[in-house]
Amino acid sequence: MASTGKPGSTVVICTDGLANIGLGAFDECKTEDDFAASEEFYEKVGQLAEAAGITINVISIEGDEANINSLSKMAELTGGNVEKVNPTTLSDEFANMLSVPVIATKVESRVKLHKGLQFRNELPENLSADKSILGKKFGNVTGETVFTFEYGMKPISELLAFEDLDMTKITHFPF
Repeated sequence: MASTGKPGSTVVICTDGLANIGLGAFDECKTEDDFAASEEFYEKVGQLAEAAGITINVISIEGDEANINSLSKMAELTGGNVEKVNPTTLSDEFANMLSVPVIATKVESRVKLHKGLQFRNELPENLSADKSILGKKFGNVTGETVFTFEYGMKPISELLAFEDLDMTKITHFPF
C-alpha cells in the first residue's frame, strides 16, 4: 500500500503494541542484528512511500508498548503524523488525520546561508560539506506543514580566517 497508491494518498497504521509477527516484528528480535533488520524494514517502507508520494500516519494506543521510535521514521520520511490516542477517541483521530489535504508531494527544501553564518542544532547529514546549505526532505506537505531552523553568526575566530571579509567594515550579513 505504501508504494502503489496514487501520489497524495494516505496510509494509516494503527497499532496497539509491538509488532509481533512477520516482517518488522520486534517481539522476535533476539540479537542486535535482528533489531536492526526490523528497524531497516520500517525505514524501507517509509522510503517506498516517500518515493511514491504517499503519506504514512501512525496511530498508537495510549498505554501500549509500541516502538514509536522505529515506526515514526515512516511518518517522518513521508510528512505524516504520529499520534498516541485514547481508544475512545480513535475515530476522531482518523477523521482529523484524513481531513487535511496534501498540497505537494516529494517536497525538498534547501536553505543557503552567508559564509559568515552557521546553522545550529541540525544533523550533519542534512548539511553540505561546507555547512552553508541545509537540505531537508519532507515527503508530502499540507497547509499545516511547518519548517523551521536556527542559525547564528560563526565564531569570530572562524570569520577572521576568511581573507575576503574585512571584519572592521562588516555591519551585517545578508540572509
